[in-house]
Amino acid sequence: MKRIILRQLVCCASALFLVAGCSSSRHIQRSQVVPQGTYSLPVMETTDVHGTLVNTSTGTNHYRLAYIADKANDIRGRGADYDTQKLLLLDGGDIYQGTVLSNIRRGQPMYVAFDKMDYDAVALGNHEFDWGFETMVDNDATLLGYEFDGKRSDNTVPVLCANLYRHGKRTHTTRDYIVLDKQATSADGHRVKVRVGVIGMAHYQAKSMFVHQFVDKGYEIPIDYSRINAIADSLERSGSCDATVLLVHGQADEAAEALGQQSVIDLVLGGHSHKNMCDSTAWGLPYLQGKAYGMSYSYAELTFQVDAMGKLTFAHVGNCRNLEVDGKKDTRNVAGENADDLEADILALSDSAILHVKPMLEKVIGHINVDLVRNYNNIDDSLALPHSGGRASTMGNWMSDLVRRIGDAEIGFVNNGGVRTSFPLDGAPTRNITVSNVYEMFPFDNLIYVYELTYADFLKLMEYSMTKSGAMLLSRMVGIDCYLTVNDDESYTLRSLVKDGTTIYADGQWAEGWTDRTIRVAVSQFVATGDRVDKATGLHNPLVKWNNTPRLKSKDSVDNENAVRVLTEEAKRNGGLISVDTAPHFIVAQ
Repeated sequence: MKRIILRQLVCCASALFLVAGCSSSRHIQRSQVVPQGTYSLPVMETTDVHGTLVNTSTGTNHYRLAYIADKANDIRGRGADYDTQKLLLLDGGDIYQGTVLSNIRRGQPMYVAFDKMDYDAVALGNHEFDWGFETMVDNDATLLGYEFDGKRSDNTVPVLCANLYRHGKRTHTTRDYIVLDKQATSADGHRVKVRVGVIGMAHYQAKSMFVHQFVDKGYEIPIDYSRINAIADSLERSGSCDATVLLVHGQADEAAEALGQQSVIDLVLGGHSHKNMCDSTAWGLPYLQGKAYGMSYSYAELTFQVDAMGKLTFAHVGNCRNLEVDGKKDTRNVAGENADDLEADILALSDSAILHVKPMLEKVIGHINVDLVRNYNNIDDSLALPHSGGRASTMGNWMSDLVRRIGDAEIGFVNNGGVRTSFPLDGAPTRNITVSNVYEMFPFDNLIYVYELTYADFLKLMEYSMTKSGAMLLSRMVGIDCYLTVNDDESYTLRSLVKDGTTIYADGQWAEGWTDRTIRVAVSQFVATGDRVDKATGLHNPLVKWNNTPRLKSKDSVDNENAVRVLTEEAKRNGGLISVDTAPHFIVAQ
């Protein structure tokens, strides 16, 4: 109630200076005969789908977007009753990167699906920059046009980001906002026209992207909530809309809190963090977001009141919830299975995408006999290897070892966020690894950077890895054992380094002859180019500086295609068996 009163005060104060009144109440046009009552407009949001048109990684195809499309059309209707004005359908960004179905065709199945599903708008995610954002959007700030089934189609889904700049100027390839004509419905079926303003925003820094695709191309994303509030205030004061939604690729609770108590925005829909958020408010402002990979979607209702005089007023946001995609109803193993829960055209698109990559999905490289699991962002430290302080997992070890082997190096690193998938045995003695699995594991076409360092240099890298910022980049490692202690502020203290069973550094002292020895270290491109300056220590990622020195020996091997090569060679040598390192290499000292 306090937030509503403040909003009314802001609108009333603005009316002293503008002829247009506060748009949270307006008279309906005379041609619109609408009974007095309560009217609701459903809102659905997906976010961080990461190419998961279909999840093919479990052996059973889960048609997640076909399932979500069906639920959207349960609201919109079908056939002659289909009407996009009955629903507001949005996405919070990070649409393309993550599965072989999407990656191999540079996102084409995804932007086709979003167009066919009649999304009203999408936010700009950080992974939209991975392949070069300028290649992933049309000049009119919509998703890319496409050819499908022999027909060329323009894509009308707008891309929203009010704070994307290039070379110091707002780029024309995203829009600040869009105002959408919708229809809210009463319990007895009457409908009223409403206008909803959707403002787009990104809440992340360059550290979340590939530097060569972002900073090096002149992009910038300043965080300015005062501008977002000013856009919303202008939209409502001018009478352009009846309600405003902030669609942000950033954590929903942080955005709602940052908007402040006097914001006129009515609902915040977020993403980026892959966390479920529901039925919460900041300053009385509701916010929510669903999980990633099409596992769930968010749902809410914008509620309006029409009084006896025909005045329309936005009332509140209600019925907020996150809905899981039903893993038993999003499959189709035989014709007609789950037909009532899978939208036919998205199902057909999904099968077309699967057919395109079928040779990769089916080509077996070899097999593993160890569960490959991750512990992404320490969401579940039970998946981490024991005594590692959450800094080692079997999947992290495997990926680090592949990076090391691709670079013909002694030590390999991958970053925390780079470990994005798991390949569990699910109780079986072995599991096949396919070419598709490798591209799922390495979805970003990272180059492998290889450095020749002295151990004195390497110590600088390890000291940076002990900081909170450095631990996110240099979080998974093979080739050397680092004993550490975990500090209260989530940083670490390096105690010793052990190479092939020999302690070479302990308590600030090197064993004789080790400081000048050289060692080859291989890392992914994201690790090599991301400079996350640690706030507590001021330490920079030393790799960034070394990229312009003779220490950098090569950066010309792509991770996924070379991982296929390395694993194929190993499987041939070992009768098909692919080895997995199960020992932690970041080790909490006892």
